[in-house]
Parts: sequence; structure tokens; C-alpha cells
Amino acid sequence: MEVVNNKEGKPLEFYLEKYREGSLAEMAARCGLPLDGEAGTVTMELLGEKFTVSHPDFTIVGPSPLSNGERILFLRYLLDGRYAMPGGQYLTYREFPWGEVYLRQFTGRCINRFAFSYGAKPELLNQIMERLPAKKLSRSDCGWEVELMPGLTIQLLLWLGDDEFPPNAQILFSDNFRYAFTAEDMAVIGDIVLGRMKRIGSALQGA
Repeated sequence: MEVVNNKEGKPLEFYLEKYREGSLAEMAARCGLPLDGEAGTVTMELLGEKFTVSHPDFTIVGPSPLSNGERILFLRYLLDGRYAMPGGQYLTYREFPWGEVYLRQFTGRCINRFAFSYGAKPELLNQIMERLPAKKLSRSDCGWEVELMPGLTIQLLLWLGDDEFPPNAQILFSDNFRYAFTAEDMAVIGDIVLGRMKRIGSALQGA
């Protein structure tokens, strides 16, 4: 998927340099993050876990290690994102600015991956989502809502396959994602969430 490879392929140092040059107080205010000015840190959340992020060295302390993609996502939000209250609508990827450009890649890399990973394993999906944590939805055959960061929620909707039809899925984003991330970032977010789910599933199946 070209968009994801381009985004993650940029050296982490590229974003770190911009982060070091920026004002932590400005980033915290713009992104709606708790700031400890004396310690030079902000508190960020990812999929229910809290992390302390320092400035200017970008040391991250939290309950679990972060992948490079997750670290870059934090930087992208701090550098260019903005907190906004959700308006109550959930949108498809293509409805976001530039989403149409990357729709085919996002569909293959995220939506189809989700559908075919769990279309015949709804019980495994339920077990995984209970550990994220996530909220069960009545929409679709097996739907869940997960909070990526405070106020930024994603709905993962799954329709199970049968002998006649393959499984189908949709991934929706709360409407305030347009202020926090670009379409490229959102493609990476799909990978991050599905990657977390896969790791939890592997641990459950290995138990």
C-alpha cells in the first residue's frame, strides 16, 4: 500500500526534528492534551492505554511498547492535529478529504483484511474486542466501536459470510477525525488497530 509505506517510510528523525523545534504548550493546547509544564510532558492515550510523552526528547513511558507506526502517529497528531468535539456522525473513509484518492488501497489493506480475518470467526473477534477495550454495537452481524484517542472513535462493522456470500465489512470514523489526521494517517490508523487486534488474537489462540 503506497500511502502507508510512504508515511512510515519517512525516517522517524524527520518528525522528531520538527517535534523538538515545536512548543509543547502549543501542541498540548491545540490537541487538548493534559500538560505537565514543570516536567515537560503531555499525557496521550492510544486504544485505552495512557502514555507520558516528554519534550524535546520524545521519551514515551506507558504500559506497553509502541511500534514505530504508533510512535509516528503520536508525532503526527502533536505536529499537525487538532482536537475537536465529535459532531455525532460516522463517515466512511472516502467521505474524508482526499479519502477518495486512497480508497482502493484502504479497502484492500484495511476493510477486506478485517472482513476476511474475522468473517468466519465472530467469537474470536468478540474476545479480542473485549480486551481492547471496545463497545458492542447492534449494527451489522458483529459490530464494535473502539476509541483510538479521547473523542476519536472507530466503528468496525462485520457481516458474516455463508455458503453463498463472502464476508463483508465497513470501517467508519467519527467525523472529527478530519481535524486530527489526514487520509494518509487514517490509512495507517487502520493498520495500527488491526495490528493490535491480530496480536491480541494470537495471544488468545496461543493460550
